[in-house]
Amino acid sequence: MYKRILVPVDFTEKSHRALEIACQIAKKLKSEVYIMHVVKAALSVYLDELGDYKSKAPSGQPFLEEVLAINESKMRKLIDKFDAHGVIIHSKLKVHSTPNEIARLVAEEAFDLTVVGNYEHERFDEVFKRTHPEKIAALAKNPVLTVNNVLAEFKIAKILVPTNLTDDYSSATKQLVDFANTFNAELNFVYINTQTNFRTTLQVEKLKAEFKSINGLGDQKISVFNAKSLNRGILYAADYYKSDMIGLFSHHRENIKNLLVGNITEYLITKSDIPVLTFNLNKPA
Repeated sequence: MYKRILVPVDFTEKSHRALEIACQIAKKLKSEVYIMHVVKAALSVYLDELGDYKSKAPSGQPFLEEVLAINESKMRKLIDKFDAHGVIIHSKLKVHSTPNEIARLVAEEAFDLTVVGNYEHERFDEVFKRTHPEKIAALAKNPVLTVNNVLAEFKIAKILVPTNLTDDYSSATKQLVDFANTFNAELNFVYINTQTNFRTTLQVEKLKAEFKSINGLGDQKISVFNAKSLNRGILYAADYYKSDMIGLFSHHRENIKNLLVGNITEYLITKSDIPVLTFNLNKPA
């Protein structure tokens, strides 16, 4: 299912958590893990014909080589630390001078699955406060699994899937179903009924039938959970149903409202205590 799993690492505890989970998934699926670190060097660099990084300023080459050697050593130590999992781990370094490019560099790799630890202390810009994981999820072509907390074992029995009952998720529904089947997990689709967007029982039942038909969900059960707000309602529902993971279908709309007040995906990726698996419904170029 997921043969190549990417884990962006910054050598902090949160990226170690992500690698731990990636290794557990890889062992179950007989996959290989690729760790990637982006070196943020204040140098103008380029890749030569052999694929090696070179400094455009000759005087900067010794410094660049030293930085690369230090980070390659860190990568080897990290791989050794997870050797006991019995999983093949590859490593890759990229160099860039702009922190804002990290998500793009990760997303363009187009691996089958990306597992990322939420490191909220590093932001993409100080105006809109967007996190690396949210930006990666917005750009990635394939699913992104965000891990916030330490998990002794990646054991998924129940996946909460919030839905507004109107969006078409059919382009990614099969991926979610396959993921759930791989881990013998139960999918629990939930509509959060709020005061702002309240729907009656008759309205909800009609939307349920249409939604299941559009997304090919057959007799899939869809629950209704009443809450004062959508964002917190999803987290409350995840706790109420004893969920092990939240599965999100996201369009990652870039309108000014979302940039100023945030969107549901960003909120859940940042606030959820359980892993969040995001399927990007946009079609990246």
